[in-house]
Amino acid sequence: MKQFGITFVVVMLAGCLLLTGCGDKPKDGTPAPTASASKINMQDGQWEITTTTEMQGMPAGMMKPYTFTTCLTQKDPVAKQQDMPAECKMQDMKTVGNTVSWAVVCPDSSSKGSITYAGTTYDGQVESKIKVEGKEMVSKMTMKGKYLGPCPNPAPAQK
Repeated sequence: MKQFGITFVVVMLAGCLLLTGCGDKPKDGTPAPTASASKINMQDGQWEITTTTEMQGMPAGMMKPYTFTTCLTQKDPVAKQQDMPAECKMQDMKTVGNTVSWAVVCPDSSSKGSITYAGTTYDGQVESKIKVEGKEMVSKMTMKGKYLGPCPNPAPAQK
């Protein structure tokens, strides 16, 4: 059971990393892929995002929903992760109508996701695959986003 717990934590961390790393710019200095020039039906500002994850082999409801806030814009419509490993690369980000889709590829994991905006809300999903001890595990995450208002002003510079 202890091994299962360690594996569970590794898979969950990787899944969250993949979800939230989608909007990052590549670390090699090349520009991040951009969405199409048409506007997405979304409000720029602070969003509350609730994720619910299901994983093969896990009893339903065992994993509690996770809620966080972040600022999203037309330019960056997908939540960012600050410490995405350099070996992970965001690929194939594109916008079709009000849906933004992407893929993230790491050495031992990958994910594909999409978000569909409806003004002040969105629904999305991410499917992640990770290899742990030679076995592939799959997790499915659903996301619900809700616009809260303008982004807070940046904190004043520290002296």
